[in-house]
Amino acid sequence: MFSEKMIAPCGLDCALCSGAHKKERPCLGCNGPDEGKADFCLNRCAIIQCPVRIEKGYRFCDQCPEYPCGEIMERETRYQSQYVLKESPVQNLRDIAQYGMKRFLASQKEKWSCPDCGGVVSVHNGVCSGCGRGMLPQSIRDPQAE
Repeated sequence: MFSEKMIAPCGLDCALCSGAHKKERPCLGCNGPDEGKADFCLNRCAIIQCPVRIEKGYRFCDQCPEYPCGEIMERETRYQSQYVLKESPVQNLRDIAQYGMKRFLASQKEKWSCPDCGGVVSVHNGVCSGCGRGMLPQSIRDPQAE
């Protein structure tokens, strides 16, 4: 589940989205096919539809000279304040740039895997996709900080 194709241009890890945890027709992330994507991701996400990103062929938003734009900062604020657990697309992009994709993905797996069953914990609701256990914010640790 933790793979480079699941990292959105903004830096969010689509593997953590509750849409990716659906049993039937799970979302395969921003880089995947449209089938299974939430309406926001498919039709309203200004980042995935960004004409500058598309025209220049930027894989990640931090490659753009306009980074961080208002859309990135909106996403950063929302994922730091509106969901049960916290994810930082800005920090994710920094970690990818600093440590490389392989190490970033390993830290994501360590941080977001359920300690009971190894399933992926959703950033949106804090529930493990495998066993249904609810995770508290303090139970999600940051391996990069260690």
